[in-house]
Amino acid sequence: MKIRYTSIESPGLEQFIQNSDKERFGPGFAGRDSLNDILQSISHVSITNDFPEIAPLNEHLASLALTNPERTRPGWDDYFMLLASLASLRCNCMKRRVGAVLVRNKRVVSTGYNGTPRGLVNCNQGGCKRCNGTAKSGEAYDSCLCLHAEENALLEAGHDRVGENSTLYCNTCPCLRCTIKIVQSGVTEVVYNKSYSMDEASASIFKEAGVILRQHSPPRDYPI
Repeated sequence: MKIRYTSIESPGLEQFIQNSDKERFGPGFAGRDSLNDILQSISHVSITNDFPEIAPLNEHLASLALTNPERTRPGWDDYFMLLASLASLRCNCMKRRVGAVLVRNKRVVSTGYNGTPRGLVNCNQGGCKRCNGTAKSGEAYDSCLCLHAEENALLEAGHDRVGENSTLYCNTCPCLRCTIKIVQSGVTEVVYNKSYSMDEASASIFKEAGVILRQHSPPRDYPI
């Protein structure tokens, strides 16, 4: 029985590096220029050393605070602000994207973003006539159906305490602004006594959101 041995030539160092780069960065990798492009795309800080002397370079490096630990682990202010920015991406309002985070003792209690209340047509689908109209900033808020991010965060913080099958009693029918907050809080029924100028608009929102609205007037001799 004869055994044949086939010798395989090992690649040189340069060829080994090229093969390794293609394996790691893909077959389209074309050497040093491609590596620079890759490093640039994943870098948070890029420094071009075109300084004529070492002193101004050192000053520039010091101004970047490269050793600041918050570059790799955000501080609390940055952390919560980034979460607020992330929450704003869920916004469906046509006017502006806003996000909010409610924090207590450095713990997130709730988040919120602006948009129409639960159960209603989204603002970006025509749900809010004001935001889809020509109203300028600060105008016509009495007809705006969108909850603000801060309102949503506060409402969500208390949502679990509201619970299902809850009823809200009001001596006056809620206005439009209160109506959308009530819907968002999860209240299932609203009972009111006296009418208000926005009764029809509020009733329409309650109906669309599936919230029961009824009027009840107690005896007149009650001290109210």
